Amino acid sequence: MRRSVAVLLNCSSRSNRAAAQRARLGELLKQSGLAADLLCAEKGRDVGELARRAAQGSYDLVVAGGGDGTMSTVAAAVAGTDKAMGVLPLGTVNHFAKHLGVPLDLEGAVRTLVEGRRVQVDVGEVNGRVFVNNSTLGIYPTIVRGREALRKRSGLNKWLALALATVSGIRRHERIGLRLVLDGQELELTTPFVFVANSDFKLGDLDLARQRPPHPGELGVCVAHAGSRLSTVKLIASALAGCIQKANDFSIMRTTELRVEAPCRRLHVAADGEIHRMTPPLVYRARPSALRVVVPLSSDISAGSRRQKDPPGPLAALGG
Repeated sequence: MRRSVAVLLNCSSRSNRAAAQRARLGELLKQSGLAADLLCAEKGRDVGELARRAAQGSYDLVVAGGGDGTMSTVAAAVAGTDKAMGVLPLGTVNHFAKHLGVPLDLEGAVRTLVEGRRVQVDVGEVNGRVFVNNSTLGIYPTIVRGREALRKRSGLNKWLALALATVSGIRRHERIGLRLVLDGQELELTTPFVFVANSDFKLGDLDLARQRPPHPGELGVCVAHAGSRLSTVKLIASALAGCIQKANDFSIMRTTELRVEAPCRRLHVAADGEIHRMTPPLVYRARPSALRVVVPLSSDISAGSRRQKDPPGPLAALGG
């Protein structure tokens, strides 16, 4: 008999901790009474194919077990179908789970799969690639690439590699010349950083705007205008201090669609922390209520990917 729930795991990690986590998950699913199939991807790149097969099959619920990259991959397969997606936060940051209010402990997350309610949330797209949290250009993709290179080459832990890659990225201070077109307005600039938000304005645990999340069908856009290495350092310090939204060289905007033009053949684009090489122009758009997801009964997510208690606001002007 086909089971109604597919639980997708990235099983590429051979650590004792990962093995114990998978064993514990199997026990919890059995205790919960869920009729679940555990589907393991032996390589990270296989998660997408497993997710597509599950979404096209007879499963009613497709559960992503992993970090935000795994969430994004599974969401891409489930969005636009009649299937629902469940969330088991097994990563480091677990941005999507936090936004939805899903418990970060395995017991609470499994309980949500059984007792939770289903809501529809937005996803974002850049050139057809789905993201659930955010997408970035500029220094952040450079830092992520540097971090992963250091980890692969030297075996450093994630946070030390991130710190070293950040210092290296600031030292190089690479800026990109872009033309942004949003809601009929145009902005030409040279920038070290562009951030496009779907769910909220957080990059990891850093809140870049301290504003209400984008409303359904809306994307948030943050742009740094730092013209020097020192200005970039000051912006990063402001972000760490939680006051970057007050900086004069940092713009926060809202739009329904964004087009990014660049005088180069390829751009490195981060989407939910995963790096992709894309050919400009980049076209960002929101897909309102495209993804059905299971959230706790206590979650304040109710319509789109936003909180109903936030009043709607006008789209911000360029340079605001």
